[in-house]
Amino acid sequence: MLTALVMGSAFAALAEFHGLRVEPPKVLHGGTLLDQDARDTVFPLKGGTWQLVFFGYTHCPDICPMTLHKTGMLLKELGSEGSRVTPVFISIDSGRDNPEALRDFLKQFEVRAVGLSGDPEALQTVANEFGVLVRRFQGKTALAYTLEHSSFLYLLDPQGRVRFLYPGTAEISGIAADLRRLWREEHATHR
Repeated sequence: MLTALVMGSAFAALAEFHGLRVEPPKVLHGGTLLDQDARDTVFPLKGGTWQLVFFGYTHCPDICPMTLHKTGMLLKELGSEGSRVTPVFISIDSGRDNPEALRDFLKQFEVRAVGLSGDPEALQTVANEFGVLVRRFQGKTALAYTLEHSSFLYLLDPQGRVRFLYPGTAEISGIAADLRRLWREEHATHR
């Protein structure tokens, strides 16, 4: 899975960082998806913020709600610097996760996040760039299914390049420490 993401990039597990660093940063081609307000949205997002991206779906019983909760905790830990990070929740369930479903799902959490969905082909293209694995388990009816999916968090820099990967179990304090270090390095190079 990690090999699929990097495609020519190498990971550097440096002692100073808590995540897996992607070197060189992976450039994404992305695409146009729909946000939770039914607006066409180019991903990776424009706007100059760091993006914390994760894939999931609104009917997810555990991992996705936990990740959104943790993301809210991360923004609180960052304090005023939290505005430098945009959480992005990309649905892997185009059959059920329309903009309204995404909006209702995101409202349940104390986190300002951008929810993205779209047609199956557009979602698959974006998921493939990240090496996201998805398996569908069919239930008793057409809409009664569950999806097993990768649970990595992907940190994108303001240019929309993948810089770090974090497992779903990553500590909030470690991600916050990595961001602060990256911001210090960024500030030092722009002096």
